[in-house]
Amino acid sequence: MLDTPFLFVLIALIAYFVAYRYYGKWYDRVVWKSDANRSTPAHMYLDGVEYFPVSKYVLWGYQFKSVAALGPILGPFIAIQYGWLPALLWLVIGNFFIGWLQDYGAVMVSVRNQGRSFGPISYDFIGAGGRNTLLWFVMLYLLIISATFIFFIATFWNIFPGVFWATVGVFATGVLVGQLLYKARMNIGLVTLISLALVLVSVMVAIYAPIPAKDFLGVWTVPFWAAVCLVFLYLAAILPLPTFIQPINFVAFFPAFAAVLLIIIGALLSPLTGITLTQPAFKTFLPEGLAGARVGPLWPMMFVAIACGAISGWHSLVGSSSTSKQLDIETDAHPVGAGAMLSEGLLGLASLSAYMIVAPTIIAQGNVGAWVAGASKFTGGYLPFIGQVALTAFFGMALVIFAITVQALVTRFWRLVAAEMTSGTSIAWVGQKHVATVIGLALPWVFAVTGSWINLWLYFGGANQLLAALALWLISIHLVRVKSPSRFTLLPAIFMTVTTLSALAYETYIFTQAGLGLFGINFLSSVAVPPLVQAGQWVALPENKTIAQVFNLLFALVGAVLFVLGIRMSLYVIGAYRRFLSPPAATMAPAPRPATSGD
Repeated sequence: MLDTPFLFVLIALIAYFVAYRYYGKWYDRVVWKSDANRSTPAHMYLDGVEYFPVSKYVLWGYQFKSVAALGPILGPFIAIQYGWLPALLWLVIGNFFIGWLQDYGAVMVSVRNQGRSFGPISYDFIGAGGRNTLLWFVMLYLLIISATFIFFIATFWNIFPGVFWATVGVFATGVLVGQLLYKARMNIGLVTLISLALVLVSVMVAIYAPIPAKDFLGVWTVPFWAAVCLVFLYLAAILPLPTFIQPINFVAFFPAFAAVLLIIIGALLSPLTGITLTQPAFKTFLPEGLAGARVGPLWPMMFVAIACGAISGWHSLVGSSSTSKQLDIETDAHPVGAGAMLSEGLLGLASLSAYMIVAPTIIAQGNVGAWVAGASKFTGGYLPFIGQVALTAFFGMALVIFAITVQALVTRFWRLVAAEMTSGTSIAWVGQKHVATVIGLALPWVFAVTGSWINLWLYFGGANQLLAALALWLISIHLVRVKSPSRFTLLPAIFMTVTTLSALAYETYIFTQAGLGLFGINFLSSVAVPPLVQAGQWVALPENKTIAQVFNLLFALVGAVLFVLGIRMSLYVIGAYRRFLSPPAATMAPAPRPATSGD
């Protein structure tokens, strides 16, 4: 059994169960003391747009689909360059002691602060300077996420022909479901059956209509698909949540979670199906590179490469800006917040398992379709009658669904943050709903079509995990303010702050070195080519290294700004924590509850 994924997956499953059933409930009794009789913002500020109570079962699915994206899928793909054992340990230990505490805490901090998002909460805790610093960091962070995810969505539509039409089918089904649930008031059980039937039809379309062909526009194919993706994201940003994003995420949950279960079952049955490990447990502390790009040392880079599955700052934005406004009763926060995060850990575990069994050459070449290959191999081992064509279409669709549904929320949050940042200023027009959305999509498209996915991913991971560290600090500050134990989130906050700032500094260094090649300067000889010009990597002008190096310098500037904002925000939150730790606690007039987005 040691030559199959069975034992390692089983141990991780047991750890997640213990974290949820025992550690989680003990933590709630000791720290948060959730109360089902305490009114939540969903009831206090009910408006049917942002604030509305949702069943914990539906909200868990919404939360899972809103946070489970490419982080726990492609993160392990990069992390396995060090061997699968370090990645497995981080997925289990990180989630057990850090990840779900952040997700649960982000929801509860918002609920206990009138449903405010982290912007107004940071104003209450650390003042206007800290709030503005956090919002600027979040804006840059959302741009990096968007560039990374738009690139991958476009790439998957290209390498898995027909999956685009399956994606359209899922989105159309979601819009229909929204009308059936909120307009026609149809029974949710019947709506679910209709959803499953239409999703199945969407998969069949991907199987029997594999068009257009891969690379049908040559080097411009992926930029074209990236532009098509912007249409979906624009609609997601401007339409009300109950009309578009919420029902689409409800529908997308079913194929997405089914994909996770199919892989996990395949891993558990691997001793019977004869599927064995092909990757070593440990390779090296400093890999030579992946598809020509420099990955970096195990610490700190592996801890940001797996940008979700263990912990993710994105989750704190979803929990505080969206989920907390839909929480029916406080006691639902545990199954929704903690439950969804631990469920996402299953996705990370499933993904790592899939990479454990694919050919080493697939990993070495940086083939981003390796997840589909491993998932199809697992499932085909115990469901051979489905066939590889159908499995490839299904898992290809699931891969896109994981990415695009979360990116829809990213685009929406960018629009809301832009409006909050520019409100009352001379450039308030930038925050206008349509203007902010167009800017928030155009800039990432440019970054996406000029970037190396590996370096973009590590940038995203560093910013994402630093946001998680800042969220843990805000949670700790709230807890120390109300005289509850804060050490459970404080220690992870310190670790994540040091790790992620180091990772951002490293990536900024790499981009700077590559960009300085424009001037003939090369002080890091182990990087043979600029990170943005990789073998097999598409860019708008793949042979023009001058343009690539200019963008390298641009990314270096973005990294430097993120690093400085991260340092500044860290000083703010550390200072605030120390103030509230020493009685009497400092007080500040709370910021007014923000108005709804006007959807």
